[in-house]
Amino acid sequence: IVSYGTIEVPPNTISPENLLIIRNELKMILEEHIPEFASVEELFFSKNQKTAKNVFESRGVILLTLIEAKIKIIQPTVSQIKKGITGNGNADKKQVKKAIQLLFGIKNLTGHDDSWDAIAAAFVGFSMIGSGRIDF
Repeated sequence: IVSYGTIEVPPNTISPENLLIIRNELKMILEEHIPEFASVEELFFSKNQKTAKNVFESRGVILLTLIEAKIKIIQPTVSQIKKGITGNGNADKKQVKKAIQLLFGIKNLTGHDDSWDAIAAAFVGFSMIGSGRIDF
């Protein structure tokens, strides 16, 4: 792991300003790390329409920014990520965190749990490439 974290949008930032913040922050991260691949969790349908709308919009901006930067995108499902990192497709956040700590030897995994999910998605996406399950 080179780096991990979350892109934080200040509370009460209105849309579409929040999307611009996400795009600009992601572009800076891409310029700093110059990745060849990105793993972006496939979406599931949420019962909370407002939350789902925000997630769908943010994900669209992320995908567009990655495509513009000519970065190959892997899109594992939530269950693929959980199974790939813990061995259990129904694992909870605590199990995902523990698996990341064990796999990467990180004793004190800090930060927001969304960043742990991103580490898990990256690990599983990279594993999918290595196993030949992804063909670009």
